[in-house]
Amino acid sequence: MAGKDRITTSQMLTRIRQSGDFTEAVSVHDEIEQPSFGNYLYELMEKRRLTARDMIDRTGIHRSYFYAVLAGQKIPSKNVVLRISLTMRCTLAETNQLLRLAVLSHLYPRVREDTVLIYAVEHRATPQETNEMLEKAGEEPLYR
Repeated sequence: MAGKDRITTSQMLTRIRQSGDFTEAVSVHDEIEQPSFGNYLYELMEKRRLTARDMIDRTGIHRSYFYAVLAGQKIPSKNVVLRISLTMRCTLAETNQLLRLAVLSHLYPRVREDTVLIYAVEHRATPQETNEMLEKAGEEPLYR
């Protein structure tokens, strides 16, 4: 990532606004590495010194499905992303980035279920503890 990703989001927005045409506006993406769910997940796993095997064992996600997600062949559901995030004890920012990269909505405090999930992430709850909280709040658990 030496030369790529050095442009900030606000610099990108300025260049898009000042572009003379559509092609010029889109060319700003030639200068950055496009983020992917699998790459970001792999970075988080490396940061926490977790292997794919560790994640499979800890999340209970089927082996082939997890590897397909990691390789970018499958886009995970919100519940799978949250199980991964809670297992890795991600921050709220990391969790929301995983959700965005999976093309899912971020956790929003005005949504009751998301309030429980934000609380769980902020308090480093396990997936099992989060399931219990969701059920106590009358919400669907992440898994059964």
